[in-house]
Amino acid sequence: MSAVSAPGFVDVIRARQPQVGDAVAQLFAAAFAPGELPLKIKLLIALAIDAAGRHPNGCLHIADMAREAGATERELDETLAVIAALCGTGGLATASGVFPQLRGAGFGGV
Repeated sequence: MSAVSAPGFVDVIRARQPQVGDAVAQLFAAAFAPGELPLKIKLLIALAIDAAGRHPNGCLHIADMAREAGATERELDETLAVIAALCGTGGLATASGVFPQLRGAGFGGV
Protein backbone atom coordinates (compact mmCIF):
# COMPACT_ATOMS: atom_id res chain seq x y z
CA MET A 1 0.00 0.00 0.00
CA SER A 2 1.61 3.22 -1.10
CA ALA A 3 -1.18 5.78 -0.91
CA VAL A 4 -4.01 6.20 1.55
CA SER A 5 -7.30 7.64 0.41
CA ALA A 6 -9.47 9.79 2.61
CA PRO A 7 -12.25 7.86 4.36
CA GLY A 8 -15.59 7.56 2.60
CA PHE A 9 -17.31 10.11 4.81
CA VAL A 10 -15.15 12.79 3.18
CA ASP A 11 -17.01 12.21 -0.10
CA VAL A 12 -20.29 12.96 1.67
CA ILE A 13 -18.84 16.17 3.09
CA ARG A 14 -17.48 17.10 -0.35
CA ALA A 15 -20.93 16.73 -1.89
CA ARG A 16 -22.43 19.07 0.70
CA GLN A 17 -19.49 21.44 1.25
CA PRO A 18 -16.85 21.01 -1.46
CA GLN A 19 -14.28 23.37 0.07
CA VAL A 20 -14.48 21.67 3.46
CA GLY A 21 -14.37 18.19 1.92
CA ASP A 22 -11.37 19.09 -0.21
CA ALA A 23 -9.56 20.57 2.79
CA VAL A 24 -10.19 17.44 4.89
CA ALA A 25 -9.00 15.21 2.02
CA GLN A 26 -5.82 17.29 1.65
CA LEU A 27 -5.16 17.12 5.38
CA PHE A 28 -5.64 13.35 5.36
CA ALA A 29 -3.29 12.97 2.37
CA ALA A 30 -0.65 15.12 4.06
CA ALA A 31 -0.90 13.25 7.37
CA PHE A 32 -0.44 9.86 5.73
CA ALA A 33 2.14 10.92 3.13
CA PRO A 34 5.56 9.27 3.23
CA GLY A 35 7.73 10.69 5.98
CA GLU A 36 9.80 9.64 8.96
CA LEU A 37 7.11 7.33 10.34
CA PRO A 38 6.32 4.28 8.24
CA LEU A 39 2.73 4.15 6.99
CA LYS A 40 1.90 1.11 9.11
CA ILE A 41 2.91 3.03 12.27
CA LYS A 42 0.75 5.99 11.26
CA LEU A 43 -2.15 3.59 10.74
CA LEU A 44 -1.59 1.87 14.11
CA ILE A 45 -1.72 5.32 15.73
CA ALA A 46 -4.96 6.01 13.85
CA LEU A 47 -6.32 2.68 15.09
CA ALA A 48 -5.65 3.69 18.69
CA ILE A 49 -7.29 7.07 18.15
CA ASP A 50 -10.39 5.46 16.63
CA ALA A 51 -10.55 3.03 19.56
CA ALA A 52 -10.33 5.93 22.01
CA GLY A 53 -13.16 7.64 20.13
CA ARG A 54 -15.22 4.43 20.18
CA HIS A 55 -15.38 4.05 16.39
CA PRO A 56 -15.48 0.27 15.78
CA ASN A 57 -16.03 0.54 12.02
CA GLY A 58 -13.06 2.86 11.76
CA CYS A 59 -10.97 0.39 13.76
CA LEU A 60 -11.86 -2.44 11.37
CA HIS A 61 -11.10 -0.36 8.29
CA ILE A 62 -7.84 1.03 9.66
CA ALA A 63 -6.65 -2.39 10.88
CA ASP A 64 -7.17 -3.78 7.37
CA MET A 65 -5.26 -0.82 5.93
CA ALA A 66 -2.46 -1.38 8.45
CA ARG A 67 -2.25 -5.05 7.44
CA GLU A 68 -2.03 -4.01 3.79
CA ALA A 69 0.78 -1.62 4.77
CA GLY A 70 2.70 -4.50 6.38
CA ALA A 71 1.51 -4.52 10.00
CA THR A 72 1.66 -7.98 11.54
CA GLU A 73 -0.87 -9.56 13.86
CA ARG A 74 1.67 -9.22 16.68
CA GLU A 75 1.92 -5.48 15.98
CA LEU A 76 -1.87 -5.27 16.14
CA ASP A 77 -1.77 -7.23 19.43
CA GLU A 78 0.70 -4.74 20.87
CA THR A 79 -1.37 -1.81 19.64
CA LEU A 80 -4.40 -3.25 21.45
CA ALA A 81 -2.29 -3.54 24.62
CA VAL A 82 -1.49 0.18 24.37
CA ILE A 83 -5.17 0.90 23.77
CA ALA A 84 -6.09 -1.11 26.88
CA ALA A 85 -3.50 0.72 28.97
CA LEU A 86 -4.59 4.19 27.86
CA CYS A 87 -8.28 3.78 26.99
CA GLY A 88 -9.39 1.03 29.34
CA THR A 89 -11.64 -1.86 28.52
CA GLY A 90 -14.07 0.28 26.51
CA GLY A 91 -11.36 1.19 24.01
CA LEU A 92 -10.10 -2.38 24.01
CA ALA A 93 -13.57 -3.78 23.34
CA THR A 94 -14.05 -1.26 20.53
CA ALA A 95 -10.79 -2.25 18.83
CA SER A 96 -11.00 -5.99 19.51
CA GLY A 97 -13.23 -6.44 16.49
CA VAL A 98 -10.10 -6.13 14.33
CA PHE A 99 -9.58 -9.82 15.03
CA PRO A 100 -12.07 -11.93 13.06
CA GLN A 101 -12.39 -14.54 15.80
CA LEU A 102 -13.77 -11.87 18.19
CA ARG A 103 -16.35 -10.41 15.82
CA GLY A 104 -19.84 -11.21 17.02
CA ALA A 105 -18.52 -12.15 20.48
CA GLY A 106 -19.51 -8.82 22.00
CA PHE A 107 -16.38 -7.04 20.80
CA GLY A 108 -15.86 -4.43 18.15
CA GLY A 109 -19.47 -3.30 18.03
CA VAL A 110 -19.87 -4.45 14.42
